[in-house]
Amino acid sequence: MLRKFIMTVLIFVFYLLQCTLFKKLSLASVSPNLLLILTFCAGFMSGKRNGMYVGFISGMLLDIFYGDVLGFNALLLLYIGYVNGMFNKMFYDEEITLPIVLLIGSEFAYTFVYYVFSFLLRGRLNIGYYFIHIMLPELAYTAIIAVLLYRLMLKLNRVLDEREKRSAAKFD
Repeated sequence: MLRKFIMTVLIFVFYLLQCTLFKKLSLASVSPNLLLILTFCAGFMSGKRNGMYVGFISGMLLDIFYGDVLGFNALLLLYIGYVNGMFNKMFYDEEITLPIVLLIGSEFAYTFVYYVFSFLLRGRLNIGYYFIHIMLPELAYTAIIAVLLYRLMLKLNRVLDEREKRSAAKFD
């Protein structure tokens, strides 16, 4: 229960940061996708169900305020949370390589699917321009920010896991 409450608060905090501070700190006219980082961390550290929850709520928040179609980002981030949750069994605190590779893959999948459904189906076929000017800068910026945020999310996950273990031990 506490985990869901904290994740819900983090969704709103990350959303506000993504829409305000990081829009001002954009490089090459792109900003990092903080909600994707949060969805990835929730799925990878806590499993499929938590990743899907965070992904759906994050995506709905984006769709309500910025989306053209209600549910597109929600469904996309839900799937990303689910796929990253499948790697939860491979989660180790000390490992940084697998999380970064998964995050880069998630960001690439998100931007590519977004391109397909937002531009390609509307007849804009210039994928080279989109790849060089949108996908790569956003991927790099998100990966750099993710390295910093991943450590913070890891500490939060440890605290929540420890609290859940103590709470479960009281009922044994």
